[in-house]
Amino acid sequence: MSSSSLSSSSFDKRTLASPLCFCDVEAILRYSNTKANLGRPFLRCPKYNTKGLPYYKYFKWADSDQDIELEERKNELSRKEKELEKRHIDVENKVIELLKIVDDIKKIEMVLYSTFEEV
Repeated sequence: MSSSSLSSSSFDKRTLASPLCFCDVEAILRYSNTKANLGRPFLRCPKYNTKGLPYYKYFKWADSDQDIELEERKNELSRKEKELEKRHIDVENKVIELLKIVDDIKKIEMVLYSTFEEV
């Protein structure tokens, strides 16, 4: 196998696993709604064709099941990660709330203890 085909093969595997735009932003999976390619999946930069910016031109058809499956898995993992982050924040807030309650209980105990000492 020649070195050029080897490097090309390595590049293809890397882009399937983590396709990046020229601006180093992960490409997102979309489905075409044009008559010629209705429902055909493609990968594009989230900034593609926005605000007339010239460097967000990443576009790649994602016809293979592997491309689509990998992208859908990444999207699902991203959703789950966001859900876990929200749960983590909720748990942290609950811990803070419980620590405040513990502090209040300690203050009450101190008042009660000092009251019993006076008697």
